[in-house]
Amino acid sequence: MSNAGELSAAIEGLVPNGASSVAVDLSETTYMDSAGIQLLFLLAERLKARRHELRVIVPRDAPIRPVLELTGLAAVVRMDDQLD
Repeated sequence: MSNAGELSAAIEGLVPNGASSVAVDLSETTYMDSAGIQLLFLLAERLKARRHELRVIVPRDAPIRPVLELTGLAAVVRMDDQLD
């Protein structure tokens, strides 16, 4: 929670204007609280305003996958099982 805003700003700052999408790899993440989930929603919104797509990499068997699906993130962000 304490660094969610800083992390979002850092990710946004690293995205070149020519990029079409940004992938956040959460395949090794075992826990995510509401601040982390909110960060993903806000990041998706901000990137969309810049015409970028946010992709979240979360394997189907990852412990956080059901939580992300329950929040409705999949309706806003493309969720992939693995990074292509």
